[in-house]
Amino acid sequence: MFMLPSLPTPRADPHELADFAELLAMDKRSTSAREIVGYLNQLDDNQDNIGCEDNEAETIDGMDEVMGELDRRIKACGAGSPFMMDLAGSVLRHDPALQDGHAIIYRYLLLATRLNMTASKVHAGLDGTALFEELSAEVIRNYLGGRARSLVFGTAVRGGFPERVADLCRQLCEGGDFQNPDTASVDENDGGLDTVSWIPFSDGGRGQLVVFGQCKTGTHWQEHTGRLRPSDFTKLWMSDPPLIDPIRAFFIAESADQGHWRKYVTYAGLLFDRCRLVDYCGAISADLLKKIQTWTNAAFASVNISESSRKKTKKESSKAVRKNKSP
Repeated sequence: MFMLPSLPTPRADPHELADFAELLAMDKRSTSAREIVGYLNQLDDNQDNIGCEDNEAETIDGMDEVMGELDRRIKACGAGSPFMMDLAGSVLRHDPALQDGHAIIYRYLLLATRLNMTASKVHAGLDGTALFEELSAEVIRNYLGGRARSLVFGTAVRGGFPERVADLCRQLCEGGDFQNPDTASVDENDGGLDTVSWIPFSDGGRGQLVVFGQCKTGTHWQEHTGRLRPSDFTKLWMSDPPLIDPIRAFFIAESADQGHWRKYVTYAGLLFDRCRLVDYCGAISADLLKKIQTWTNAAFASVNISESSRKKTKKESSKAVRKNKSP
């Protein structure tokens, strides 16, 4: 998985190369399959240039899958993507003039995937991972419908774990109160729970649809898909667990590899990847949208895609020259 400021190799997966193409298009307003192939071929690490033609042909063949993935994303976003393909399907264009919520959020999610969101999550004084939890809470509320409610539960919220569980029980009108199942002191941060959403009834009675969500930026989320177990959470930390076990939801900034979709959903539950988040982000609060745009502008300014490409190409080319000259 490539992470900025590093760039992908010719052996990167199609969905990784699709992200690279989108980043190039954001930087230059457009990019083509030919341009991406040319870049990848220059970086290809061939021993003494053996097999260059074969590698180039393999790269060209692989671009059909990359361009197909880009086209799929545009359609999956429900007309909310800031990108478009030309009629021939070989050129990806980016429209920077698109500043509606869908376009702003797509750009944010792209950067929140490819930046190191541990070392480089704060830009313009804003924590990009905390923004993702807020965004996920609003998107799941949109998805559930007009009467749905949602909140951020994760570590970005102030207050200790017991207090947050007790407050959650009060808002849900079920769950009783916080309980500590053991004699030792509580050392939980969030129990793997980042967002909670539910559809309340006017009678305030127990037995409602509740969704527990977990949020992950970056690309290393697959190993976390089974961490959140809603029934275990409620049995451990709530004195009177809900009558209906909450269902799981998993939110990721990445556009998930479609070749593994069934496996991801099986492990993660209700899965919102980048395109699904954009598809249901039509009613995001103005304050959150402004913060997301501010973070995105600052984050994108911190990386120069074209300059990074130029430097890496030059570096790899020099390395190849030295290798060919060595005895």
